[in-house]
Amino acid sequence: MNDNFNSIDNREIQMRKSSVVQERAGLVAVHMYKQYLDFQHSLLNTNDAFLKIVDNINQIIEYLKQSFSVRNVPVQNINCEVDSSKTVAIVNILWHTISFTTRFNNIPKALQRVNDASPQFCGRIFAVNGNLYQMLEGTPANDTEGQIKILLDKEIASLYLPAEKTQSAIMTIKHMDNKEYYIGQTDAARDFTLKVIEIICAGGNFHEQLPKSSFTFPKF
Repeated sequence: MNDNFNSIDNREIQMRKSSVVQERAGLVAVHMYKQYLDFQHSLLNTNDAFLKIVDNINQIIEYLKQSFSVRNVPVQNINCEVDSSKTVAIVNILWHTISFTTRFNNIPKALQRVNDASPQFCGRIFAVNGNLYQMLEGTPANDTEGQIKILLDKEIASLYLPAEKTQSAIMTIKHMDNKEYYIGQTDAARDFTLKVIEIICAGGNFHEQLPKSSFTFPKF
């Protein structure tokens, strides 16, 4: 008789354990499904913004070619190349090279919010100073973390696209301490493209010199 009671008790304990596992696993599934949906929607918005960036780049390039031509400046090195996957655009403007990419949107990622607000899941478009392919040359294709570190070192600005079309896109600019600027998604691609090109093309290059502290006078 005791064996029967023990058997019943064990079944009840196992059923309770199973119920707890099912409930908590269900909560995990719901949470991750929400992240998955946000990721998919933000990815669509990000890819759409990237194509608009390419369109804006081509318009800017045509205008620059016309403007430089009337000033007798050679325009052979003013162009844009987009890879077959439409995830990388390399822009050459005379002696400047800028790369735009959506390549690293492979898992859901969020922006941290202030005041304990919920993180905002977004897709990201990197704008970096230089040729992306040359930067990443020699790095393993599966070393995503290492590649992102390289991009962060050369980053000009980033554009973050949230899941909802009604939500503003967020632009951060590296040399301004990544301060966030909110832009309607309708204008985000245009404003981001212009800002990045203005930052790079308004700047210049310094002659290379040794640090002054390392200079020593020659001995006679």
